[in-house]
Amino acid sequence: MAELTGSSSAGSASSEPASKRGIGLIGLIALVISSSIGSGVFALSTDISAAAAPGAAIIAWIITGIGFIGLATTFGKLSLARPDLDGIVAYANEGFGPFVGFVSGWGYWLSIWIGNVAFGVMLVTAIGYFFPPFADGLTVPAVVFISVMNWAIILLVNHGVEEASVVNAIVMCCKLIPIFVFIVTMLFMFSFDVFTADFWGTLANNLGNDAAPGSLTTQIINCFMVMMWVFVGMEGAAVLGHRARRKADVSRATILGTSALVFIYVAASVLPYGYLTRDELLTMGSPSMVYIFQEAVGSWGGAFIAGGLVISILGAWLSYTILASEAMRTMADMELLSSGFAKLNAHGAPTLCLVVTGAMIQLLSIVMLFSEAAYQFAYSLCTASIVISWSLASAYMVKLARAREVEQAGSALALSLFATVFLVVAVVLAGVDLLLLCCIAYIPGLVCYIAARREQRCDHILEGFEKPLAVVLVGLGVVAIALVAMGIITI
Repeated sequence: MAELTGSSSAGSASSEPASKRGIGLIGLIALVISSSIGSGVFALSTDISAAAAPGAAIIAWIITGIGFIGLATTFGKLSLARPDLDGIVAYANEGFGPFVGFVSGWGYWLSIWIGNVAFGVMLVTAIGYFFPPFADGLTVPAVVFISVMNWAIILLVNHGVEEASVVNAIVMCCKLIPIFVFIVTMLFMFSFDVFTADFWGTLANNLGNDAAPGSLTTQIINCFMVMMWVFVGMEGAAVLGHRARRKADVSRATILGTSALVFIYVAASVLPYGYLTRDELLTMGSPSMVYIFQEAVGSWGGAFIAGGLVISILGAWLSYTILASEAMRTMADMELLSSGFAKLNAHGAPTLCLVVTGAMIQLLSIVMLFSEAAYQFAYSLCTASIVISWSLASAYMVKLARAREVEQAGSALALSLFATVFLVVAVVLAGVDLLLLCCIAYIPGLVCYIAARREQRCDHILEGFEKPLAVVLVGLGVVAIALVAMGIITI
């Protein structure tokens, strides 16, 4: 998991002694898996079944799986080709200049704190299994609870609280044990007759009801956003590569961890189609894994999964809060944000980064009161934001491979190009309106970037293509604000 230290992410590789203990291969693999598994997998069955019949879901998983294994391989190759760079923001900064580095870093920071809002919404839903007043969706009392949790975690991290390895191991078990028990149970309950009853959604489409999944292409596209959401965090080993015992372990951990995630997610989302029909899955409560398992083994099963989910979210929320603060501090160290964001308190924590992050979580959690599907909206916005960072890092590998500055340049070019195209096409097809909403957040971000460049007394704040890129971002943000005001884009 992430750690909070007094050194910069970008510069620690050169400033810290080579003898530092660092994170080993197993720890890095655990980081990839634990950072990605928060709440998404526990709601995956219903979210996927709402989008597609089993046949289309399998095709979508094949495309998504190849895309993310390609992305993981790209991150791995980047860590070996440029061991002097740490994290996906550094790749964008090195490859395309400081403003693109800022675009990547700001997108990553947006994604992390928006992900925390999604965690908060799902936490309330999970607690609703035990505490019925929270079972009615996102209400004012629920937002008050999320707010208290948000500032409590901010306060903890501000006092230098770090995730010890033993705590991380406990959280990992609490995440993975319920998931694997669920998968094994679904294997025993699996029926091919149920699985193939309406394999392509043809029957549902012919009936023409509200649950009709649509054409095969529509079903696949509708799967992309939820499938990409559950991989947020797979870049964890790359982001914290400066803490690795060996750079080669970053590559191995990212590829192995992501491959394990693909297996877990496919099993957790596809196997339930063989236990309950798609129509039955759609009627399951949220988070769906809780109620599917309860249906299979009885009421104790629901409590078992819900308890694991609560612990999983709390661990992920703490981790993401640390990652968000470190992302802002890293941008300040790279002179992409004002130096004030790099200042540490007596406990070694970046207070300003934490306060700003907490305030944004607070604001969006209040906005979520007006959303018809708060959890889905939050995780979709989170995914759209991080795709910007993923794509820019992958594009940097395309640049290196084309210049033959990496080993096995041909395969590296093919994998990174596929990953880049997949990410861009998938997010545009599944959520171009979400990308527009992200542009709104870049408007205040641009103000922060300009202030940072002036602080550094740069002769030219924006150079070359950076000027039109900034104009486009601001223009799209203004358009998005207008579309929201007119009700064309809704939350």
